Amino acid sequence: MLRKVFACMLLFLMSVAASAADLSLNEVNRFLNTSAKIGEGTKANQVAVIPFNHIDGPKEEDLFYAFVPFKYVARNYVKYQITFIACTCRPADLNVWSTAYVELTLPSSGKIEDSEVKFLSYDSDSTGHYLGGFWGDSNPSPIAPTATFEKFKAEMLPYYIGKKYSELAGYSQISDFKDFNVDAWTGATVSSNNTLRAVQALFVYHATDPFFDGDPKALELRKVFEGKRETAAAKASVASAAKETTELPAPVDTTKKYKANKDDTEDTVCTPGNFGPTCSAINNENLRQYLGRSDVVYIDIRDYEDYAKKHLRNFECIPYLALIFNANAHKDSSLPQLYGGTTDDPVPVYKESDEILAALFPKNKVIFLMCQGGGRVNNLMKILSARGWDMSKVYNIGGMGNYTSPAYRDVTMDAPEVTLKSTYSFSGLTRIAQ
Repeated sequence: MLRKVFACMLLFLMSVAASAADLSLNEVNRFLNTSAKIGEGTKANQVAVIPFNHIDGPKEEDLFYAFVPFKYVARNYVKYQITFIACTCRPADLNVWSTAYVELTLPSSGKIEDSEVKFLSYDSDSTGHYLGGFWGDSNPSPIAPTATFEKFKAEMLPYYIGKKYSELAGYSQISDFKDFNVDAWTGATVSSNNTLRAVQALFVYHATDPFFDGDPKALELRKVFEGKRETAAAKASVASAAKETTELPAPVDTTKKYKANKDDTEDTVCTPGNFGPTCSAINNENLRQYLGRSDVVYIDIRDYEDYAKKHLRNFECIPYLALIFNANAHKDSSLPQLYGGTTDDPVPVYKESDEILAALFPKNKVIFLMCQGGGRVNNLMKILSARGWDMSKVYNIGGMGNYTSPAYRDVTMDAPEVTLKSTYSFSGLTRIAQ
């Protein structure tokens, strides 16, 4: 099963991460530059991971990491490439990494604050012979269609040339620029602001070069460089621990009531075993506090076309109607679904149906399920119950149509670029239904 393979890979990566948890950022970079013939004195040059204060379109900030895949020390300047994500509020299928080619000076004063931006490019290097950079953002900006890459090169990038670190260090975003008209870039702030952030991050990394060993300010920046990782790790550890210790409510909120039938004059009290979204204890009012837990799997059971149009970040797509259930699947061999019959009494179509179901919806985890309105989840939960799942660990969190408030904007992926048509099937299974 693919999930089992991925699980094994994840466990391996987790074990590696655990063993490296106490490594400093300098030690990580030292390892990268003493393995596989990477690093100073080799043909690959230096490689590093560096802290990066990322800012997205809505101006929300995160401590991210950028990558320095190239560093070369020339006579009085250093050539760099720095690679970073332009926008973290976009879905992963749109987030191509940007690479800036940057040259920073080694000033005669020996002070990092006097170091200047000698060259900055998202395409050709300073010789014009090599493509040292890569523009990984939209072109033009979907928000400001006049903000094209060509205009960015012609108007924005020249601003940085000759600027000292001491001049750029105090800026948070381009709106802080006092000597440059930023009006044309107010709708393209992801590109503009994170170019500034990337240059600032690279200056801090520049300060770790031995050239600046005698500069007190450089030594101060080196502590910042190392401390950001430790701060981020501590915050992540506290946040993760807080989430993991937050007790999950029982799947059904027994204080709620609902109309069991549309013609009922009185409401029915929600009781355990009610799988509908109306009775769910977790919904659009409180889901935020239960996201990102390692003990929960988050699954969207809509077909992939609908999932691709809009979904919540980190929710896996497992199409219910396409793969799990069709009332006629046990009678029609052209249908690929795992079960036929009824949702209360599902008929396995294959010898492996229950095994696949367990791989898709692991029994040892808490499961959060969503669809478009909650109805498909209700039916899937009936199937899981009939096939032996512990339903105290399975939640109907409703439908994507309910998660439209601004509170979920930063975890909503809704920028499809292509139209998809999916074909669903299983192969190599042993059909047992007639």
